Amino acid sequence: MAVDGIGGSSSTSGTTAVEVVDPDKVGFNGLTAESFMKLLITELQNQDPTEPLGNEQLLAQISSMRELQSNIELSDTLKEITTGQSLTQAAALIGKEVEGQEGQQNPVAGVVERAFVRDGKSYVGIGAFELPVSAITSVQEPASV
Repeated sequence: MAVDGIGGSSSTSGTTAVEVVDPDKVGFNGLTAESFMKLLITELQNQDPTEPLGNEQLLAQISSMRELQSNIELSDTLKEITTGQSLTQAAALIGKEVEGQEGQQNPVAGVVERAFVRDGKSYVGIGAFELPVSAITSVQEPASV
């Protein structure tokens, strides 16, 4: 059974649909356990009394929601681990002499002074320059003074 008005309020045959998903969030980002339960309750309230939702269908929907929620949590955890590894890789370059290209035409070379992550990408700081780790072309120990 379909439920009209998810994500907003609309009027269908004199009844107002329940807003289940935050209108600012779309797709899986808007789906939470609470929104799923609201959707499920709305579905149960509006089902055809002559053909009610079976236990198997109800359990299948709950199972699907749990699986989806687990996948979202796993994805978030993997992103955090990847970001941590990326920062570790960048931090290992502190004190090393690196060369790379900032953009298409600007070669950058120098000793790495700092490492950081911005928007999920790791960077190293060389003076006033911020160079993505992926743009580094060579790494070596700094020359002795």
